[in-house]
Amino acid sequence: MVIFSPIMINHKLKIIDAHSHFFSYEWFQHFCNLAGPHMPELTGPEALAKKLGWEPPSSVAEELGKRWVEEQDRYGIARQVLFASKLNDAEPLAVAVHAFPQRLIGYVMIDPTHPDRSGREQTYYSINLLGMKGILLFPAMHHFHASDRRVFPIYEEAAAASVPVFIHFGELSIPIFKKLGLPDNVDLSFSNPVDLSEPAREFTEVNFIIPHFGCGRFEEALRVAGEFANVHFDTASSNSWIKPPLTLQEVFKRSLEVLGAERILFGTDSSYFPRGWRSDIFERQLQILEAMQISTQHKQLIFGGNIARLLGIAF
Repeated sequence: MVIFSPIMINHKLKIIDAHSHFFSYEWFQHFCNLAGPHMPELTGPEALAKKLGWEPPSSVAEELGKRWVEEQDRYGIARQVLFASKLNDAEPLAVAVHAFPQRLIGYVMIDPTHPDRSGREQTYYSINLLGMKGILLFPAMHHFHASDRRVFPIYEEAAAASVPVFIHFGELSIPIFKKLGLPDNVDLSFSNPVDLSEPAREFTEVNFIIPHFGCGRFEEALRVAGEFANVHFDTASSNSWIKPPLTLQEVFKRSLEVLGAERILFGTDSSYFPRGWRSDIFERQLQILEAMQISTQHKQLIFGGNIARLLGIAF
C-alpha cells in the first residue's frame, strides 16, 4: 500500500476539499438507536465504531473538529467542507465550525418530506442559527423529485442566504445500513439529474452542485450542466460507478469540455478515522489532470478556487 506524505500531495496548490463528512458522536448514537432492537450489543457509539472498524469520535464536537484540522495540517489542506448527515448532526458540526472558522465549513442535509418540520424551517434554522454554508438534498433517500414544488422553499432560502445546494443524483449506496442490516429505503426513480432543470432555470442565483459527476447518470448530468451555467460537478470519491470503456480521465475530459474548469469542484468524500483524509483520491485526480496537461491556473480553480468563490470566502 502506498502511503502519501504531505510533501507528495502539496504540489504548490491551495486545496479546499469541497466534499467530506463529519459523522459526529450524535450520528453514531442515532445508528445505535436504529439498530439496537436487533443488535443489543451496540451499547453506544464506541461499540458501533468497533463493529465498523472505525475510530470512535469524541463526544466533544470541538475535539472531532480538531481531529480534522490536524488532518488538514498533516496533508497541507487549507480548508474543508464537512457534511452533517442529519439535522441533529448539524448542531455538533456547528460547534466544531465555530471553534475553527478559518478551517472548517459546514453543510447540512435537509429532508423536505419531514412530517414535523418544513423544508423552509429546517433550512432557515440551519443557515441562520447554526451557520451552515450549504444545503444537502438526497432525493433517492427521502423520496422526492428535485423539481417537486415542496422543495422550492429550500431553494428560496438558499437564494436569500447565497449558499449552494448540493443534490445527490444517480446511484446511492449507504454502507452503514447494509453493515447493520437496516433497510436504506433508497429509490433510484428519484435520482435523475434532469429533474434539476426546472429549479436551475427558475433559481438562476442558486449554485447547484451535482456530486460524483452524476454518479452513474453522467450523460443526464452533462446535459443539465450544459444547459444551465449555475450547475456544477464535484469529483468526490473513487467514482466506482465508472465502468469500462469509460474512464475517470474521459469523465474529466468531457466535464471540462461542457462545464469548463470553473464549474468543477474537487472533493474526496473523506468520512471517518483512522482512514482520515483521502490523499489517494487527490493524487489520482491530480495525476489525471496533469496527464491531460491542464494549466496550473485551471487546476487551482478545481482544487480550491471554485468552491471558495461559491462560498464567498478568501482564497
